[in-house]
Amino acid sequence: MVEEAPSHINDGIRSLICQSAVDAAKAVGYYNAGTVEFIFDLDSNKHYFMEMNTRLQVEHPISEMITGFDFVEWQLLVASGFPLPKKQSEITKKGSAIEVRIYA
Repeated sequence: MVEEAPSHINDGIRSLICQSAVDAAKAVGYYNAGTVEFIFDLDSNKHYFMEMNTRLQVEHPISEMITGFDFVEWQLLVASGFPLPKKQSEITKKGSAIEVRIYA
């Protein structure tokens, strides 16, 4: 399995997808680190909600690599009663990262 970040979609579409993720978390009152996944249709350039996980997933290191933030630390801080260190709008991406896993 190969995971890469960032995906090769334009920044306008990425902004729409990110806002959809934030909206999903707000809709259920979720406040912590987590993952919202979408399916993206290359033909129509539309995204569709797939699932929301109230935990970090195995792919989180590639997100950490391109943002420079430790999301595991953030999740522990919030669980301890502290606020998230940054707002979603303050998280930017730099560079790219690839993660490869072998399933047995």
